[in-house]
Amino acid sequence: MTRAPRLHWISIGLGLLVLMCVVSFHAHTAIRPEPVQHAREVRELPERTLALAFHGGPDPKWTPRTLDRLRESGVKATFFVTGVQVTRNPGVVRRIADEGHQIGIDGFRAAGDWTDPLNLAFAQAALADVLGVHTRLVGAPVEIDSGDREHQDIGTLVKMSLQEGEGVVRLHDDGSIGGDIARQLAKAPGYRFVPVPGGGTVEITAPQRFAASVTTWSQRNGGIVLTLLGTAIGIAALLGILRTLMQLGLAHTDRRLRRESENAEEPPPWIAPPVSVVIPAYNEALNIAATVRSIAANNHLADVEVIVVDDGSTDGTADRAEELDLPGVTVIRQDNQGKPAALNAGVRQAKHDVLVLLDGDTIFEPDTIGQLVQPFADTGVGAVAGNAKVGNRQGLLGRWQHLEYCAGSNLDRQILHALRCIPTVPGAIGAFRKAALTDVGGVSDNTLAEDTDLTMAVTRAGWRVAYRPQAKAWTEAPVTVHGLFQQRYRWSYGTFQAMWKHRGALTEKGPMGRFGLIYLLAFHLLLPMLAPAMDLYVVYGFLVADAPLALLVWTAFLLIQTASAGYALRLDGESLKPLWAYPLQQIVYRQLIYVVVIQSLVTAAHGTQLRWMSVRRTGRLADAPGGTVHVT
Repeated sequence: MTRAPRLHWISIGLGLLVLMCVVSFHAHTAIRPEPVQHAREVRELPERTLALAFHGGPDPKWTPRTLDRLRESGVKATFFVTGVQVTRNPGVVRRIADEGHQIGIDGFRAAGDWTDPLNLAFAQAALADVLGVHTRLVGAPVEIDSGDREHQDIGTLVKMSLQEGEGVVRLHDDGSIGGDIARQLAKAPGYRFVPVPGGGTVEITAPQRFAASVTTWSQRNGGIVLTLLGTAIGIAALLGILRTLMQLGLAHTDRRLRRESENAEEPPPWIAPPVSVVIPAYNEALNIAATVRSIAANNHLADVEVIVVDDGSTDGTADRAEELDLPGVTVIRQDNQGKPAALNAGVRQAKHDVLVLLDGDTIFEPDTIGQLVQPFADTGVGAVAGNAKVGNRQGLLGRWQHLEYCAGSNLDRQILHALRCIPTVPGAIGAFRKAALTDVGGVSDNTLAEDTDLTMAVTRAGWRVAYRPQAKAWTEAPVTVHGLFQQRYRWSYGTFQAMWKHRGALTEKGPMGRFGLIYLLAFHLLLPMLAPAMDLYVVYGFLVADAPLALLVWTAFLLIQTASAGYALRLDGESLKPLWAYPLQQIVYRQLIYVVVIQSLVTAAHGTQLRWMSVRRTGRLADAPGGTVHVT
């Protein structure tokens, strides 16, 4: 497959660029290059000269009334506005300026917070967005307080304002009687009224105007953003709780019914059909010997043929398999055509009707084949998923993947087995009837998740897909973050491809449309997309909004998830010791999975054809736990 264009990286890069621009706007608006005059530092006014200073607005109801009174009196005043009110009432601000009044800043969120440089910068940005200017005047003065908060008698208030003879008279612009006081003051004989000294505006540049527009847009629409964030958090929380309940309920029910069947007075008869094992392999020289030996060491009671299909390996994989010289093992060599083609070549060569398919980096236990084929006692079963386990679970990354397999993939299969809609028979361990493969035309190469695509097709063709947890296989997980990202990226993108390809199942009456696709959509698409909103809100609430309750809620949710993971380990017969790494997995590892899902969606939105990405092998399967697998 040709190398995919990097359009998804371009999109993500543009997103990061926008984020950086927002941060730059933040820093830019925090810079105040023009000098400002604090109104509290104005020089003395001449005798019988007053400056009227309104602060706390603009108010959509009362400021127009005050402006009417001032126009009737022919007096010009100074309005000390707050940034939030400017953003909310841009029309009133424009009227103040159009009628010749002076504008100053008294803060951003509340009067008086202009002393904080950031609040002052945001208030200047709000003013710049509405009027295209910055003001030199900040901080409403307190030289002469009219007393309009404490008294309502206009005559008394006028006398209080005139008793000093000159200075700045502070009036409130948020519903008080400041406008009426101003009108009465204007009638005082022999008094002259001027704007607060030291004012004026500074024209701003185009980049400053653009920065102001972005900043005020964020201020104006912040509530909408928080509402959307809250909705995303609510949906994510509901999905998380629903998945936990399904895990605890359906998985337990599935395991209980299986045990009851096994402990019945007449348990199902043990079947032992002949089996053809197909192993597609590309550059698996480090693991192929261990894989083939584990199959050859099986204790299945019937014939087992092994077909290794070397798909154009360049590391001597086929030679390594032939050197084993094991009976019943056939090696097929072909040019590199991809895993689906290798599987189809092996299926064509197979002589038995039951096919076991596994990857070239997988080790079977001696009883795995026998356990895997037992569900075929039901003639309606067309495929069986086995229990894939991480063989190289050393280190933190290995433990995280081990927990993901047990508490994620395998537990999901138990849930979906109960609903009869397993969407994926894993490539590491699965079995199919040849008739089921024939019905769907073999393994398709239309998606990068050929196992999911094939399983969905088999289910839609009317066959049942079962899960056999007793059939265990040990597989090599990626040992680096880069390798893990590549693998999960391919899985995620391929799963979305398969979901889109089989979207027609939604209109059918089968279980894949009723449950399978909806389950994948809810828990493998929506939940990973929305869950970051919860993490973001925790950071926002704890560090920005002074809401430590967000952290407590998140911690409670984490404890519930950890308990669910512990239950999954017990169901899978695993030790609880690795559970200590689960909280850290949710904090660190989960973010990687979020990025994988989001990048997969961006790639799909661009219509990019993703290439197959191989994961570097280490040959560490010999360290697989369990003690029943011995390889050299």
